Amino acid sequence: MLRGSILKPRIINSAKSFLSTQAPAAQDSGSLKLSQLNNGLKVVTANQGAYGARIALLVKSGSRNDESPGLTHCLQATAGLTNNTNTAFLTTQLLSSLGAELEVIAGRDSILYQVGCHPNVAKDILVDVLAPVVFGGKYQWWEVKDVAARMKYQKALAESDPCFVLMETAHKASFAGKFGSPILCPDYLLGSHTTEMLTSRLNSEFTAGNMVLAGTGISQDALIDAAMSLENLSSGSVEKTSVPSFVSSEAHVVTPGELVHGAISFPGMALNDENCIALSVLQHALGSTSSIKRSSGLKHGVLNSAVDRATNAIFNTSAFSINYSDCGLFGVHVVAQKSDFSKVAQATAAECSKIALSGIPNDAVEGAKQRLKAKIIMGSENSAYTVEDVAVQTAVLGTVAEPSKICKMIDGISAQQVAGVAKQVLGGKKSFATVGDCLNTPRLQDIL
Repeated sequence: MLRGSILKPRIINSAKSFLSTQAPAAQDSGSLKLSQLNNGLKVVTANQGAYGARIALLVKSGSRNDESPGLTHCLQATAGLTNNTNTAFLTTQLLSSLGAELEVIAGRDSILYQVGCHPNVAKDILVDVLAPVVFGGKYQWWEVKDVAARMKYQKALAESDPCFVLMETAHKASFAGKFGSPILCPDYLLGSHTTEMLTSRLNSEFTAGNMVLAGTGISQDALIDAAMSLENLSSGSVEKTSVPSFVSSEAHVVTPGELVHGAISFPGMALNDENCIALSVLQHALGSTSSIKRSSGLKHGVLNSAVDRATNAIFNTSAFSINYSDCGLFGVHVVAQKSDFSKVAQATAAECSKIALSGIPNDAVEGAKQRLKAKIIMGSENSAYTVEDVAVQTAVLGTVAEPSKICKMIDGISAQQVAGVAKQVLGGKKSFATVGDCLNTPRLQDIL
């Protein structure tokens, strides 16, 4: 089965592989093993005893690298078409005969090619399907032209979700330049991307030093052996893009409906920032989506209860923290009926300003730490989440940590650290984005 996806909290790409002779000694951290091959490709495995295997190729090249807006979306949509080895039909048949599925996820930082399969056929999948899909694309002009219809469908499907539209709008309001541009191709550029654009991107950025090969349910030696069988992968590095700058602005998307969604956003932190974990604790202290189905969110953080006391509206707030390789976006998602949205948004912004000055109570911090640890441990039970997570850690940090180690780091976070991060983040610049009937919504100057 061949599927295409466009958005995830973080996103991942694929790898092409000519691997040199023998890999250096692996970094072994319990069930996690990390090796770097002589050509610069990093190979990492986790949960090697799982019954099913997942292999992910992450390329550190996303929409922030687009020469033309929507080029990364076009790369994602053309995955699985005719390549140097297989036709599109044969790729589908190989996946079907091997009992595998391929998913391609595009994002701002990276593109991820992820395959789920039986461990016994992992090498065949990597050599016969994944490598040709990622590195052998021909991008024939008639196929590239026809893929515009698929891109239009993907765009319509994604934009039917107001939360997706809100996050894209929040990025537009928060970042200048390419980082604030949408991941999905703008309507006016659908069908404008050419074979030359796609081939140039493939040749310049799909290099060994710019990729990570990750796996679960497969041993480190087996994954390295499979990677060694690939050919013609260049080992060059890619020039880094400039760090995105946060801008204090606003953006509004008008859509029909009774509910209005809003995002009050602040400058976040990069994944390699020393205060990144403290910021995640702050996120859960403010309140994020509960893991318990149909549970009340009033006691999951301090924001909902504070806004509830200030208004008598029906609403919900949920804090989010998105960490990229060199920047981040932190904020609060607010949703309420259009008649109540203005007072709910203003009460939320006022409470954030209050927290920036006075910090978070100790009991709220302790509760947030427990919820964050539970989320990490529960996530480690999901192989798709695990393979993506270890790939991102390896790509950004150059190392990978066990969930147990991350939980110990969370335990070491104090209320004073969370208060310091709250003052730094919530007390700084802010941006504002809304999706819905925006006629009576406040503007940025009303929530400063």
